[in-house]
Amino acid sequence: METIPATQGYIFSPDNPIYHLARSESLTHCGLWLHGKPEERRRRDDLRLVPDKPTRQFTALCSTCQRKATGAPEPKRPSLELLSLRGLIDIP
Repeated sequence: METIPATQGYIFSPDNPIYHLARSESLTHCGLWLHGKPEERRRRDDLRLVPDKPTRQFTALCSTCQRKATGAPEPKRPSLELLSLRGLIDIP
């Protein structure tokens, strides 16, 4: 497993189990933008910048943030043949 480079912090919302890697004080690696001033973020679904990784029981790092921070290639999409209904239905 590749290591994730040190960031300026993490961006998360108490209502969302997925957290993001901060690229700057108001932007994540996947393109999420923090709106408003930190003292105005009062709702549970507002994103917050924190210095430490969230440690709740069920949390996961955003896959796009992880991929962009580590430089991993973008995953390949399945072929159209696999996505067609004709390939999924087997009539004897």
